[in-house]
Amino acid sequence: MNKKNLITRLILFFLGMTIIQFGVGLSLVTNIGSDSFTVFTQGLSKLLHNTPGMANMLILFVLTAIILLVDRKRINIGTFICLIGVGPVIDFSIKIFSMLPIDSYNIIIKALLIVLVQFIIAIGFSILSATNLGVAPNDIVPFIIQDKTKFQYRWIRMSLDATYLIVGFLLGGKVWIGTIISMLTIGPFIQLCLPYGTKLVEFIVKSEDEETIGQVVEN
Repeated sequence: MNKKNLITRLILFFLGMTIIQFGVGLSLVTNIGSDSFTVFTQGLSKLLHNTPGMANMLILFVLTAIILLVDRKRINIGTFICLIGVGPVIDFSIKIFSMLPIDSYNIIIKALLIVLVQFIIAIGFSILSATNLGVAPNDIVPFIIQDKTKFQYRWIRMSLDATYLIVGFLLGGKVWIGTIISMLTIGPFIQLCLPYGTKLVEFIVKSEDEETIGQVVEN
């Protein structure tokens, strides 16, 4: 991977991460519940009397520290980008969406917004994952547990999601219809978007490579 290729992938990674967190921000502004990790983030933010973004940064910092101690080879540059960038983007997106009269929308409109949120998150995740620069610390944890315990990934993921949801709810996070919608739609949406995210990233990276080769030939 040459320098130009890496820079392109980093830009695409940041784009994917930003799209995901704008989806998270929108889900929080609807205030009808969200995915389990966001509920945990929201609950912790209320406990600490701080923003969801700052709470998210704290969670990711703790998880990153644990990963560094247990299985540091799984950490890539994208992990550190998420560690630093996710929180501020969440808070910025909340400020943007809070300018809209979303709170006055009826429950049906808010539910449709949550469906849109999951599609947005799936688009962002498909781009981010296709860059092959790593994932967020909370997405690394289940794989480490799988390696250490040999349990199936799906059971580990379900257990972690349940833990995030219960703890987040107990801390004051919102669990409602949006949580159910998130659970039912995010998987299918990600499965739908992953091939297109891969094609998009490969197309952009390939175009960059061809441009570089053309410049070398001309010289």
